[in-house]
Amino acid sequence: MISNNKILSKKNLTKFSLIVALLLCLFDMPYWYFQLFRIFGTIGFVYLAYLDYKSSFKITPQLYIACAIVINPILKISFDRDTWDIVDLILSIILIATIFFEKQIIKYLSIPNRKK
Repeated sequence: MISNNKILSKKNLTKFSLIVALLLCLFDMPYWYFQLFRIFGTIGFVYLAYLDYKSSFKITPQLYIACAIVINPILKISFDRDTWDIVDLILSIILIATIFFEKQIIKYLSIPNRKK
């Protein structure tokens, strides 16, 4: 079970807001919403990568950077609407998994005794 302090952390609030924004992308939203999501989604994923890098994780920072690259607003990757829906669902599932399985991720993906 996740404690209240864990749920209200900046990291998890960022993840929850990204999940909500990604799931809203599945609906028929105006084009400006998708453009705005690209900007804030990229910032959010880069922020999560930074936090996990500081926490000595090996894989999750690269995963978050890959997510940021897919949705970045500068060098846009073009998919059709159905493909974007699948990408949004996959990114949402990744974020949900990192919230609920964080202990297992820390156990298997952290670097022991990393020098600061």
